[in-house]
Amino acid sequence: MRRLATAIVGGVLALATATGLAAGASAQTKQGIAIELNKLEPIEGSCRAYFVVRPEGTTEYKEFKMELLVFDTGGIIQKWLAIDAAPLRAGKTSVKLFDVSGVGCDKIGSILLNDVTACADAGGEIAGCVERIAPTSKAKATFYK
Repeated sequence: MRRLATAIVGGVLALATATGLAAGASAQTKQGIAIELNKLEPIEGSCRAYFVVRPEGTTEYKEFKMELLVFDTGGIIQKWLAIDAAPLRAGKTSVKLFDVSGVGCDKIGSILLNDVTACADAGGEIAGCVERIAPTSKAKATFYK
């Protein structure tokens, strides 16, 4: 009976160790993309949006296009933008600037990441890129998906 108990405990420990290693490997291969709306800057009747982009993992994005909707402080859509943020290098933080023409920064309440319309690496199209994105904001306006 003692041998059986020892064998069971040993098996449970081996399974726990294997599960922990698999979880660690999964965390190391995480392919998320943190995108932060860092600041909004007024420029000649328009607004310049600064995005800090931090791709995790090993994917080099050769194509990365986002569809953004800009809402005013009352929740009314003011602008639709198609943004090309490529290339994105693996593990490399970069800053991308985009102008929102004809909209003052003080009128922007939020920016919605509506979709990722193109997402590819050297091997081709990557499915589900919008799910990889974790949007945040340090600006007065919120950034969400």
